[in-house]
Amino acid sequence: MTDITTSALIVGGGMVGASLAIGLARQGKQVVVLDPKFIHQWDKNSEYDLRISAVTHDNIELLEQLGVWSRIQDCRLYPFHQLAVSDSPEHWLELGDANGSKPLGYMIENKVMQHALFLEMTAYDSIQCLETSLEHLCPGSQQATTVDGHIIRFDLVFGCDGAHSQVRSQSGIGVAGRDYGQRCLLSIVETEQQVPARTWELFKDREIHALLPLANKYACCILYGSSDQVAAWQASKESMAGELKERFTPYIGAFKVQNYASFPLIRQSALRYVQCPTVLLGDAAHSIHPMAGQGVNLGFRDVKALLEAVQSQALTPTTERAAALTRFQRMRRIDNETMAHAMDVIGWGFHAEKQPVPVLRRALLKGLQAFAPGRSIMTAYASGVWKL
Repeated sequence: MTDITTSALIVGGGMVGASLAIGLARQGKQVVVLDPKFIHQWDKNSEYDLRISAVTHDNIELLEQLGVWSRIQDCRLYPFHQLAVSDSPEHWLELGDANGSKPLGYMIENKVMQHALFLEMTAYDSIQCLETSLEHLCPGSQQATTVDGHIIRFDLVFGCDGAHSQVRSQSGIGVAGRDYGQRCLLSIVETEQQVPARTWELFKDREIHALLPLANKYACCILYGSSDQVAAWQASKESMAGELKERFTPYIGAFKVQNYASFPLIRQSALRYVQCPTVLLGDAAHSIHPMAGQGVNLGFRDVKALLEAVQSQALTPTTERAAALTRFQRMRRIDNETMAHAMDVIGWGFHAEKQPVPVLRRALLKGLQAFAPGRSIMTAYASGVWKL
C-alpha cells in the first residue's frame, strides 16, 4: 500500500472535479484526484459524444482563467447565437441575435472538456491523478482508501462524483428530491444541411423536443417523455429513427441517426453541501431537470464560489475556513435551488392545459417577444453574462 498526504482529495475527475483541482493547484495547494477513467486521448475524427453541454459566458471565463479554454478550442466546439422556446411551432420566444457576432455560449462535448481538463491537470506537479476508485472514506480520521490500496490522508475531501456520490453517502449526508417518472433521450444525427446556430425547446402535449446545433452538419436531438414512452421509442433503431424524424424533420430537414441513449430524470439536493471535512459540488450536491441545460453550468459556478471562498486560506481546520465554507454553502444553495424550482415551474407552466394557464402562457410569450428590454435581460441571464 502507498501512503499519500494531501491538502485536498477530490473524488471524481470529471468536469467539476478537474476544474476544482486546477483552481486549487493555482492557489498553491496540493491535490489528489481519484477517477477510474480519465480521458487521456481524444480524436477530432471521433464520433460526437452523446453528452453535450451548453456552456455559458461566465463559465467560459472560468475556463479561460484556469488555462483550459485554449485546449478546448483546439478540439471541437460550436457556438450558438440564439435560444428559442415555444409551446407551438407557430409562436417562438427568441433570445439573442441569430446574426450576431458574439455567441451566447458554446456547445461542447463533455469528453472534450474532460480531455482538455485532464491535459491541464498533468501540467501541475501539485496535482496527482490516480486512475482508481474510492473504496472507503472515513471523514472523522480524514482518511480514504482506494480500491488499489492507496491510503490518502487529507485536510478536505471534495465529492465531485455525481448524483450517486460515494463521498456523500460515506459521509452520512442525506438527499431530498423526486423522481420525475421520465427519461431524457439523446440522439446524435447527421444532417444534409448545416443546422443554424440556434438551440431551441418545444413543449408539445406531454413531451419536450429540444435541439442542440453542432458543427459539420451534425446536431443533438433530445426528447423528454415518460419512462414507458421512451422505452417504446427505443424498442429498435428503426422505431427510434421514425420517432425522431416525425418530430425533427420539419425543423432540420433530412438526417440520419448516428447514436442514441437515454437516462432517467431525477431532481435531488444534498441536505448539506458542507459537513467538514466533506464538501460536495456539482451533481453530488444537486441535480435538476436538464431541460435548460444548466447542470454543468451550476457545477462550474460551485467551483468558482469554492475557489473564492478558500483562495487566501490553507485547507487545514480553522474557524475562518469553516466560516468561509458556510458562506459558500449558503450562496450556492440559493442559486441551485432557485434554478431547480424554476425548471419545475417552467415545466408545469408549459404542460398545463387547464384554463386559464394556456391563455396566460401564450400572452406572456407574445408579450416577451414584443418587449425587447425584457428579452435582453433574459438573454443576459440565460447566457451567464449577468447573474442574480
